[in-house]
Amino acid sequence: MRVAIVQVKAPYFAKGENEEKVLSLAEEAIQQKADMLLIPEGINLGYFIMDQTRSRDEALSLALELAPDFSSPWVEELKRKAGKGLYIACGGFFKIEENKLVNALLLISPRGETSVYYKTHLYHLKEIREEDFVIKGNELKVVDTDLGKIGLSICYDLNFPEVTRTLTLKGAQIILLSAAWPKMAGATWDILLPARALENEVFIFASGQIGEEYYGHSKIIDYAGNILAEFGEEEGLKVAEIDLARQEKWREIVTLFEDRRPELYRV
Repeated sequence: MRVAIVQVKAPYFAKGENEEKVLSLAEEAIQQKADMLLIPEGINLGYFIMDQTRSRDEALSLALELAPDFSSPWVEELKRKAGKGLYIACGGFFKIEENKLVNALLLISPRGETSVYYKTHLYHLKEIREEDFVIKGNELKVVDTDLGKIGLSICYDLNFPEVTRTLTLKGAQIILLSAAWPKMAGATWDILLPARALENEVFIFASGQIGEEYYGHSKIIDYAGNILAEFGEEEGLKVAEIDLARQEKWREIVTLFEDRRPELYRV
């Protein structure tokens, strides 16, 4: 299986520019014969939660004005790209009701089937709270696809080991993490991604934004914690080949899940 991750800069509220960049990169993934493509968190509006040039009310009002719904022309164009034989997982801000936004990860199949995950763990700092802008999801989702079982996650979810473990216990072979990870927590990103892959024996694809606030260093990691492809702070697309059969053999040899003692755990 050929899988691709994207790393891009997404200026705040530059909706047209950001959406066009995504479509261009999806076309590049198709040309490189990728089977799956992962695109960063909140890509259509940029991760505007961190926009310090606008007040909270101004940013929210603008986001509600610009955010598409799930049947927007941009999403339909993503479906057309997927129809060329590519699974597309794309992060974005979407409007679900008149005054409600979600931070979502869409997984679109080549047949046009769409699965949606709403971010369950919302990021916050002392003066910045994601929950002031978007509603919180309440379900950890694994999607059964022609490529395998795929778990969906977004950015801050990485900090909670229960997320990756739960997705794995639900059968995930691959976990997608769409992100706009802050530069100040770069060491956390580099430590946790291979650790989550290794302790759960899953492939993890992590696709992040770059720019002044954002760390980049997007990665494709295998079930043993090995990095198969990695960005620095440049924009672009990277492809790696993965083998789910080898993952299954690894799990038969390294029997972490058989050796668990869930009767002892209280999490």
